Amino acid sequence: MLSEFIASISVFPMLIYVLRKSYLFGVFAWLLFSSACLIKALEFLQGGDYVNFCIFGMGSLLFVMMARAIVSRNSETFIEVTAFSALACIAYFPFVFIPSFNSAIIEVTVSLSASLGKMLGYPMVAQGRVIELNGSTIEIILACTAIESMALFTGATMGIKADKRRKLKAFLISVPVIYFLNLFRNVFVAVSFAYSIFGEESFYIAHHIIAKAFSFLALVAVAYAVFRILPELSELIYSLREEIIRGVKGD
Repeated sequence: MLSEFIASISVFPMLIYVLRKSYLFGVFAWLLFSSACLIKALEFLQGGDYVNFCIFGMGSLLFVMMARAIVSRNSETFIEVTAFSALACIAYFPFVFIPSFNSAIIEVTVSLSASLGKMLGYPMVAQGRVIELNGSTIEIILACTAIESMALFTGATMGIKADKRRKLKAFLISVPVIYFLNLFRNVFVAVSFAYSIFGEESFYIAHHIIAKAFSFLALVAVAYAVFRILPELSELIYSLREEIIRGVKGD
């Protein structure tokens, strides 16, 4: 929880940076966020999750580069990116730190996953945070609700400067779709584990390899659809890339 706590604290300097445009708050915010990502990366490394270790490790480096670039190029691009990043954090962290929110999203996800499993012909039973099937149980944790990806796309679609109708459309084809696809992911992992579809390593293969690959491809497809609706978002990302390169070089 240390990484989540540090990341949540970074929201405050993010908001001050957006409102006051003082580069010191921007630098402080992104260094805090970078340290949170680094701690999270090390947690994944200890748990043997090398994919997320690489993702969060590279993220940590990127955010350090952003902080460095803000020092020399305190542009509107950094302010816009910080604004939707803060919004994404605000959408995410209540589910981390407020027990009632945490329990609600997990238990609803368990219930919907089990219902989907039954529709597909598998006698799944929802018990609080656990899915029971064929004498096996799988516990659903917060990461299994897709809240991280949903919060990210909430920030990206609703925090960008664009027409409100297009923002709403982008939100509706991303966040609900991500949640719905995640239910299929949970069913797939539960069925693979309960019936040992891939042998003794069924859970590892289903969860850490196949499901992760599926999630990545799904997010790429969703992102592509969002970019088609909100070209401002792709332009902002391209602008961010250019600003970071120039800022790190000291141009």
